[in-house]
Amino acid sequence: MTPSPARIGAGPAAVDSAANTPSSATRRGVLAGGVTAGLAGAASPLLWVPPAASAARPVGVHLMYGDDPRTSMTVSWSTPKSVRRPRLEIGPDRGLGLDVPLRSRSSRGVASVYHHGRVAGLKPGTRYRYRITHDGGPAQSGTFTTAPRTPKPFRFAAFGDMGVNAAASRNARLIQKMDPDLSFIVGDLCYADSAGGTGLGGGATQDFAEWDRWLAMIQGTAARSPWMTTVGNHEMEEGNGELGYDGYLARFATPRTGAKGAPTTYSFVYGNVGFIALDGNDASYEIDRNRNYLGATQDRWLERTLKQMRATPDLDFIVVGFHNCMYCTNLVHGSDGGNRDRWERLFDRYTVDLVVNGHNHCYERTHLMRDGAPVKEAPRGAVVDSRRGTTYLTAGGAGQAVYPTGGLPASYVTVEGGLRVPELTTYSAVVDHTHSIAFLDVTPRRNGVATMKLVALDGSGAVIDRVTLRRG
Repeated sequence: MTPSPARIGAGPAAVDSAANTPSSATRRGVLAGGVTAGLAGAASPLLWVPPAASAARPVGVHLMYGDDPRTSMTVSWSTPKSVRRPRLEIGPDRGLGLDVPLRSRSSRGVASVYHHGRVAGLKPGTRYRYRITHDGGPAQSGTFTTAPRTPKPFRFAAFGDMGVNAAASRNARLIQKMDPDLSFIVGDLCYADSAGGTGLGGGATQDFAEWDRWLAMIQGTAARSPWMTTVGNHEMEEGNGELGYDGYLARFATPRTGAKGAPTTYSFVYGNVGFIALDGNDASYEIDRNRNYLGATQDRWLERTLKQMRATPDLDFIVVGFHNCMYCTNLVHGSDGGNRDRWERLFDRYTVDLVVNGHNHCYERTHLMRDGAPVKEAPRGAVVDSRRGTTYLTAGGAGQAVYPTGGLPASYVTVEGGLRVPELTTYSAVVDHTHSIAFLDVTPRRNGVATMKLVALDGSGAVIDRVTLRRG
């Protein structure tokens, strides 16, 4: 079983009982790759010998919100090997005070061990300090701030298809400089398996140490503001579990708010924005390795979540993220009809404001869309009413080699069976083929109007696009 998150708000007495068990007994599930809290009664010193103290430094520190961003957070990191008495302490910024129970996992192809500490009962809009230690090793410290109790202005970054290279590193520094409150990443994170769910190339396409290099690269920003990730086709790693997701799930402890049986899906609310992370692989016609493993289960959960969000009085915008492109002119992958067939009617029905995709390594934004067609033009610099239509954003320029093959009058959509059907691209508003990151500044209602201002920046910080979505 998974340890319950530690709780701060009610004081030490509220800490889950697993947290009060000696660390050496509560978090040693490494060889099994599973949760460790349940070992307290099942293991003994005769069956398990603790590793020696290690001077290894905690690396790849990254944050992810828990089920409620106002009151919960998960701190994750790795050590190059199993270590003795790994520990996470969290407390108000002026000091620590709570030992958080850990879940530690190994993963295929690396000696690294990945540690996750979930904590709940935090105070909204509050700055906390955390410290990571283990016997014989140096401490790693950081801070985070929980989401506010009531909506306030905030910034989030949106992107996908990053990898580990000079362009990705430059974009990681750009994100750190722009200092978003959170980042929403739509898959294809590090490319540890370059086959991308196609099954081609076998083990020759895999270098699972790339995960550690990627996590080290993003630590400067991910250790101070949450990186809310989704899966792409390159997270379907051959030999890493039935769906290929075991490598991803070893390194990310996602919120437990998603579709049943699908930890790659979740939702959360930050301020006046509802975020929904979908598993686009489940709907894709182009790369169908995992198609329909969830099917109606994901679709029913999506509709329930959209309905609930639209019924929430102080929630203005809904942002949905997944990897495969709904609308993109780029000729490398084009658009995916599977995602359109499954979800477009729901996006229309519940007036989703923004859908963020990756997959094509470029930047592209649509005009406002409804029922598969543009209903309102949105050129660079426009201010548009997002109640009239959904904006589809391809933000796949975070680092991998760009695809300079879009922006043409015609492209294609992949339909069931993998057939590419030509279509006109009247939906396309802005196309850019440089590496880029999208940033969105959200303002709650003022005089009855809420805004979400999108600016896309290239790696140098130059503006490539602006548009403002408004509701009111």
